[in-house]
Amino acid sequence: MNTTTGGVANPSLPPIGLLLRKLDRLIDERFERTLGIRGITRRQWQLLHTLAGDRDLLAGNVVPLAEDGASLDALASAVAPFLDQRAEETVKQHLEPLAENGLIRADDDVYTLTEPGHAFYERLVIEVQATRDLTVAGLADGEYERTVTTLQFMIGNLEAGA
Repeated sequence: MNTTTGGVANPSLPPIGLLLRKLDRLIDERFERTLGIRGITRRQWQLLHTLAGDRDLLAGNVVPLAEDGASLDALASAVAPFLDQRAEETVKQHLEPLAENGLIRADDDVYTLTEPGHAFYERLVIEVQATRDLTVAGLADGEYERTVTTLQFMIGNLEAGA
């Protein structure tokens, strides 16, 4: 489905960039409410999610985990697209509060969830799933997958044309 006809934008549809920015902002706000009351950030959630052995958030790739955890490099790779490079944001800045709160531990640069960290994650994953369910509520079967596939195709078009 094109939003353009003969190179002219379809006036009945808002620009996709506007919709993507609004959706991203709303997702961030919702996660901030869900996670903020628990005292963690979205990046910290992503790190806990990764350390729990779940799939990372990028294209369903599994972050390579050591049997007993993940290296700093693997964790940095998992959240790199979400870090503000201009502000010199690092993965360590997000790991330190998790360690201070006893949710993770680091041994020889390998990070693992602690027992309290696993319990915390298991409680939080239910709330995060509720947020995800709300995001896709009302979509027919296959619409989410179609939307993601379409966005990936558009990204590929722009990357190839760079």
